[in-house]
Amino acid sequence: MPPKPNTKETKILMSELMLLCEWGECSHQFNNMEEFLSHMSQHLIGHHYEVGRDDPNTDGEFPCEWRECNTMVQGRRTDFLRHAYFHCFHVKIKNIGEQMIRKMGLRGCLLENQSRNLIPELPERLQCGWNMCETIIDNPEIFYRHVDNHSETFPEGNNLEHGARCEWEGCETVAKNKYKLREHLRSHTQEKVIACPTCGGLFSSRTKFVDHVKRQAGVECKYMCI
Repeated sequence: MPPKPNTKETKILMSELMLLCEWGECSHQFNNMEEFLSHMSQHLIGHHYEVGRDDPNTDGEFPCEWRECNTMVQGRRTDFLRHAYFHCFHVKIKNIGEQMIRKMGLRGCLLENQSRNLIPELPERLQCGWNMCETIIDNPEIFYRHVDNHSETFPEGNNLEHGARCEWEGCETVAKNKYKLREHLRSHTQEKVIACPTCGGLFSSRTKFVDHVKRQAGVECKYMCI
């Protein structure tokens, strides 16, 4: 019997993504994140959530129409947009989890799926803490990409002579290279890299996800939303 692939060796191809929109009665499917986000923006424009239509600083209540979510987002319009776009990001990392299960030949999560579309409470704003940046982006997918781009200021190489210094406010971490820095930056943004397609649980590493799939076997999701 051939050995099971190591999680670090299991390649997840973005070209294999199957991104299903579950807004209201919609069932459009995409394999490109940009197209998916653009599609989602049309749902938001088509309702009374259009950015700039009203004062974005006015508090209100905004019903999320993502299936099996049923959240009433209370706060500013930007709070609602951040919530709505996180569903798109959640779809992406759940699909990554589905690919992992398939490629590693795992049995899959045995938990109930009622929580598969529930998402965690998000920070008040997604604001970059990199030195002299302070950019605010209310689309989680775009925000995480923005933060990743700060690591691209460092050259290629596994062990940089002076390392890759994190310039996040109050942080003094020096990573070996820009790829390790990118991983470190997730500790500041709380970005998750993979989610369970069955129960919706979010995980900060593939190892934790695989442990969840192998070990939970019908018990409470040990790593839910950490």
